[in-house]
Amino acid sequence: MFKSDSNARIALSLGIGVALVYLALLPPQVNSPDAEAMVKVAESLVIDGSLTVPEELGLLAPDGRYYSKWYPLLSFLAVPFVALGLAVAGIAGLPGHYVAVACALALTALVIGATTSLVALLVLRLGGTRKGACLAALGFAFGTFTVAYARTFFAEPLLALLTIGSLYLALGDKKKEVIGTGLVTALAVLAKPTGVIVGPILSAYLLLKKRPLKHVVVPTLGTLVGIGLYGVYNYIRFKNPTVTGQPANFRISAIPTGILGLLVSPGRGLVWYCPPVILSVIGLRGAWRSKKLESLAIIAVFLGYLLIHSYRVRWFGGWSWGPRYIFPALPLLMVLAGMVERRWRKLLVTLCIVGFIVNSPTIVAFYQRYYAESHERGIPEKALHWAPSRSPLLHVWGASSRQVRDALDSDVRDLIREAGKPGKTMTGRPTLRVVALWWWMLPAAGIPRWIGASFAFFVLAIGVWTIRRAMRFARE
Repeated sequence: MFKSDSNARIALSLGIGVALVYLALLPPQVNSPDAEAMVKVAESLVIDGSLTVPEELGLLAPDGRYYSKWYPLLSFLAVPFVALGLAVAGIAGLPGHYVAVACALALTALVIGATTSLVALLVLRLGGTRKGACLAALGFAFGTFTVAYARTFFAEPLLALLTIGSLYLALGDKKKEVIGTGLVTALAVLAKPTGVIVGPILSAYLLLKKRPLKHVVVPTLGTLVGIGLYGVYNYIRFKNPTVTGQPANFRISAIPTGILGLLVSPGRGLVWYCPPVILSVIGLRGAWRSKKLESLAIIAVFLGYLLIHSYRVRWFGGWSWGPRYIFPALPLLMVLAGMVERRWRKLLVTLCIVGFIVNSPTIVAFYQRYYAESHERGIPEKALHWAPSRSPLLHVWGASSRQVRDALDSDVRDLIREAGKPGKTMTGRPTLRVVALWWWMLPAAGIPRWIGASFAFFVLAIGVWTIRRAMRFARE
């Protein structure tokens, strides 16, 4: 009992520490239409109780209004954050949407913190050590492209949380954990439709574990409920339960290219953006000895996400940083990496440090800056994925320095006034001419930057202290 309580305390401390770090490092805005649209849905819910979005962010429905073609759960969860942002904007006299987005981004930081805790807990549930659990959790949080996606408003981090959460519950033996699995698999579909793979895989796992049939059906039943609720959401918007607004751009012939692209391509490959996952192969061997079916379930979920997204013609996910579409499986891969034997841990730490370094430019600048520059120079999209010399990993450093330089030459008050207006060039957009940290924009509200930077440093220091405390607990 006491050991279990200590494990929970370690995992909770890690999650809180990571969340605080990313709250301190929040950016002031987003740079993608899907993120904008999902925030706009939350904004509409707060302002007038509707689901509508502006024409440029939505799809025309039979009622003559425009609705987001993205996913509902993140928007609904963001409502209290957006409400806070709109209230702050009213007091400070700033554009409401601008501040609402900044506040909504805090939700992603909290999601990443919760996922970090679950990575540690799942390593321990698989029989791993406390030190291995801490390394896996912190490797996920700081040694992978989580560094970039903890500061965005995409659906994938939320789906990652729900995916690992459902697997953690399925591995438990308590009745409330089984019921919880069904609830979480339903939410996974609402987070993003590709979450449909989770429920059936977990039902298959429970069947192989020879659990009672009433337990076996729960995850799949949850998935079916999620599909039904999504259908209702579609009907409310488009008067058709099968219309999501997303184009059906799937093709079997795209699978080989998609798999190679998502795993090893210079511009999108998982191994380049998330070096620690290389050791998941070694960790799988250790986990397989005592937890064969559990290891099989983890691999099945990873392969499910890999295959369903490689089936997409646009497997690369537009202007993404690394293989964004398989982010939901990243926590599970890091769980396996955390199962490596002691002799592999130094290499795991080294790969995590490398991962942090390659992803670190996204902390001070938006990675979309390099894509905008490439677009203006006429560089083919395919070259950004497959040509090593065009890899974003190589050029993000220069693009980030140019964004910071532009930020130093720009007045944030002017940028606020330009918010929502198209720039003369793509790199001229206001969000690509700021330092991508929330306190950089404070002069627009008449607050000196040093005050915000000092507060951010204070929150960051508390986060680091909390993480160090968790590591001390793990060594006891």
